[in-house]
Amino acid sequence: MFGNVAKFRRRRDRKLVSIKRVSREHYSMCIREIRVLDALTDKAENHIVRLYEAFMDQNFFYIVQQAMDQNLCEFQKSNGLNKLEVCDIRTIILQLLLALAKLKDMGIVHTDIKEENIMLVNQRRQPFRVKLIDFGSYYTIHDLASMWTPDIQPRCVRAPEVILGVPGCNAKVDMWSLGCVMGQMALGRSLFPSKCELELLHAIFGTRGLPSARMLDAGIKTRMFFDRTQIGRDAYEWNLRPWNGRELASGTKSLRTRVPAKLDSLDAIEGVEHGFQGDDAVEVADRKCMVELLDRMLTLEPDHRITPNQALLHPFVTLQHLSGCERYHEYYNFSLQRYREAGVTLPQAPLFRHEDSSEETVPGATQEVPKRKRTSLRRSLRSFFTRLFTRRRKKQPVVAQGAKDSLSLEDSAVPEDMPANTAGTSRAARKSMKKEKGSKTEPASSSDGSESSTPLSSSLEVPERTEEPPKKKGFLRRWLQTLSGSFGGCRGKKSVTTQDSNVSL
Repeated sequence: MFGNVAKFRRRRDRKLVSIKRVSREHYSMCIREIRVLDALTDKAENHIVRLYEAFMDQNFFYIVQQAMDQNLCEFQKSNGLNKLEVCDIRTIILQLLLALAKLKDMGIVHTDIKEENIMLVNQRRQPFRVKLIDFGSYYTIHDLASMWTPDIQPRCVRAPEVILGVPGCNAKVDMWSLGCVMGQMALGRSLFPSKCELELLHAIFGTRGLPSARMLDAGIKTRMFFDRTQIGRDAYEWNLRPWNGRELASGTKSLRTRVPAKLDSLDAIEGVEHGFQGDDAVEVADRKCMVELLDRMLTLEPDHRITPNQALLHPFVTLQHLSGCERYHEYYNFSLQRYREAGVTLPQAPLFRHEDSSEETVPGATQEVPKRKRTSLRRSLRSFFTRLFTRRRKKQPVVAQGAKDSLSLEDSAVPEDMPANTAGTSRAARKSMKKEKGSKTEPASSSDGSESSTPLSSSLEVPERTEEPPKKKGFLRRWLQTLSGSFGGCRGKKSVTTQDSNVSL
């Protein structure tokens, strides 16, 4: 966002602050930046510029922010550096990855990552401690994904999916821009120099290869840069249009004087040859690891491009490729010292990672719930009745084997004087009748003094059976009626009525 920036001291605490003055013509962009900075400003360090306050007058907005030295582009120009050291690049990239990880957690895409928006906080006290600024062009992930052809990002760091107009852009566009900034710090010049989007595509595709046919088919603006040629009945191919009379094949050779032909030869372009010993061999190994991370940042397919959380676990950032070798011990300590000087800590890898997960789990992110397996109504009813009758069997009291035999004998031996219609009565009724008859004959036997004949059931000492309260009948029928009403009724099922109850199954 355009505006004038100056440094002042606040009267109340004499603190040095930076005030950005923006014209009221950019009202919407200024309000957006104030809102996102207010949401991102917290006590935790996230390498994003801190907002103090904001106010306005009749003509301008004033945004009071944390004071910083200069941006990365001005630093390279003022010091006459064509490139930065690998250790310094690593220190800067680590802080920017932490900032992008914070933005992703908040659902924000910066869309304007370039060297001018990367500020050095205090190069004298904390070398290469940086913070990300200028959030006037940010988008939420939802808003960016709903845009058909978003006009975002500076041209030199514009992602290929943005140029081709592929719908559904996401936070991966910031990773492409960060990769371009990383290559610019390593080369000392722009990684993909261009004056228009067609020249930019020649520079990108001449070094990274052509994208997949699926990505070209999905691009809304693909036909602005490609010609579709029919090569068969159901086959076709995309050909990049020439720029200034140069096709992609011939233009690739002319571009190699400014752009590396392959990213794995970046070390050769910078004059570092293979076969050096000592410190030079360590730097070559470190540079190769840096190029590997850069290659994953500049992947054409956004689905395969590395994320900020994955990049924080890369060996170039965690120094894993240097910690395991004794020859690299001194260089490893020097890299750690660079981290400490900038006020950052070495990121630690997790204890375990799922191999099948292509991306780590981010706090606040929604995870997909596994779908429940669908079952038929018949199978559900069958399992329900199985559990129901199994539960009822478990509730019945357990009777000893002798008691079972005595009860069977007792049930079979019906007294002669008992009416015939009582044979079909329940066990409890017959038992009560026997008790009443025994109580009537007990005085006569005791008066004679002779032992009365004891029944077989009393000699076995059958334990008394506690009568269960009568269960409420019809509950299963009512449940089936409710179930049939919810599922539209069960057709083709015959109801069978048992003798003991009126429950229909």
